Amino acid sequence: MRQDSVVVLDSGGCTCKIGFAGRTNPHIFPNCTARAKGVRQNLVGQQLLEGQDVSALKLRRPVDRGYVVSWDLEREIWNHAFMMLSNAEPSTCGLLLTEPMFSLPAMQEAVQQVVFEDFGFQSLCSCPAPLLSLQYMKNTAQPPLPAHQAGCALVLDAGFSFTHAVPIFSNVVLDSGVRRQNLGGKVLTNYLKELVSYRSVNLMEETYLVEHIKDAVCFVSDDLRTDLKAAQQSSSSHRMEYVLPDGLTNLKGFARTPETVVRGNHAGSMQPAKELAVALTNERFLVPELMFHPSDISLPQAGVAELIHDAVSAVHPDLHGLLYSNVILSGGTCCCPGFRNRLLTELRPLVPDQFDLNVSMPDNPITCAWQGGSSFAATPDYLEMALTKHEYEEQGFERLQRMSSA
Repeated sequence: MRQDSVVVLDSGGCTCKIGFAGRTNPHIFPNCTARAKGVRQNLVGQQLLEGQDVSALKLRRPVDRGYVVSWDLEREIWNHAFMMLSNAEPSTCGLLLTEPMFSLPAMQEAVQQVVFEDFGFQSLCSCPAPLLSLQYMKNTAQPPLPAHQAGCALVLDAGFSFTHAVPIFSNVVLDSGVRRQNLGGKVLTNYLKELVSYRSVNLMEETYLVEHIKDAVCFVSDDLRTDLKAAQQSSSSHRMEYVLPDGLTNLKGFARTPETVVRGNHAGSMQPAKELAVALTNERFLVPELMFHPSDISLPQAGVAELIHDAVSAVHPDLHGLLYSNVILSGGTCCCPGFRNRLLTELRPLVPDQFDLNVSMPDNPITCAWQGGSSFAATPDYLEMALTKHEYEEQGFERLQRMSSA
């Protein structure tokens, strides 16, 4: 099997990233199906991005709390994804697939069954996303860090369903040091839905639309108290509006500042049809604030800075300096503007003075795990680590168990 015939699939709770090994940019589409009100046909994956009105969509997701709970639904989404790739014939391709941390044996067995029996791939290699994020940073960081040469990093994987702080040494995940926070993009979206619905417009049934609003307007505050005071002013610079879709000319909605509206009116242009807009001020930074203070919603867990500190403290003291010198941010939640700077501000007091602290974020935290997997799957190492279909048919799931324990 050629190395360039390996499909790389990063199947996350919110989005799927798919493409061939050796490529630089994947196809990205929602990992869900949706049905519009009054329509019987489901929209699957990529179809949600094709000029569809994002309001009044009822979503079904195959992933809950980081793990696949509906393989029938996931199989349907993956099938559409493989059809998008030209020349992607599973019977002649291998598959590199990301897997969640601490995936249970029953879940790993279900993955093999779907990959080999339902789709007929010739080989499979499952790998935790944080390892692939480290692979990508090793390939792209300039200048390379000493920690990269040791295969060492602390990867903060802040995704849709959860956030993990994952210490890695010699390209091996140190399981004893992994720490999890049950917060991610999904909780932030739900919190924004509640705030907007109680204060302005009822959007409790508009999950997909609120995800768009969150991505468009939210940011992480550098100084929460100062921003809260500023948000109370009538002419606050934090005030924004999100114009909701009308189902005709505006299918996805858009964000704007009040100054934009004023300038448009002064220009003497024709007044547009009446628009329904949601006003947002302190919601913009109170929502991502949950990542740093989960207690705001009575969740008794550590914020992301404490999460990293706890993960580093749980491993051998000789590794602390290397881990703090190479903190990598991955996952869609890290894309929120201001996230890295705020994390640096809160983490520095927790790190001993003798250690350097370096927090790096790839150009696109959403795709960095896929890009790391793409480069890995194009090397001979993939062929050495992958489980082949022939081995699966002869030995079944037991071989993977022995490989994992080794």
